[in-house]
Amino acid sequence: MDTSSVQTTVKASKKAKQQLERLRAEVARVKGRRVSQRELVDHLIVRASRDPSETVASMSTETESMGPEEFREFLRKRKAWGIDDGSVDIDAWVYGGGK
Repeated sequence: MDTSSVQTTVKASKKAKQQLERLRAEVARVKGRRVSQRELVDHLIVRASRDPSETVASMSTETESMGPEEFREFLRKRKAWGIDDGSVDIDAWVYGGGK
């Protein structure tokens, strides 16, 4: 495993944090040594990356993208930008200048 380190922050639900801590404690108990959250998360990422399709299949339907009806509802809630087409001259609108 790569020993270089990059500082990053990942937001997780309270439930997920509790599960991570329980898993970390169990791994530490079985291994008979201290296991940091960083070490455990690094290991889980490497393991999940070996077979991404398994990770995708194991994710709940709550994290799936919108279905057709949800997408139509999303489109109905859009608000006008005040221009005919958002893709036309987008750089001028985003970075200044307008039309």
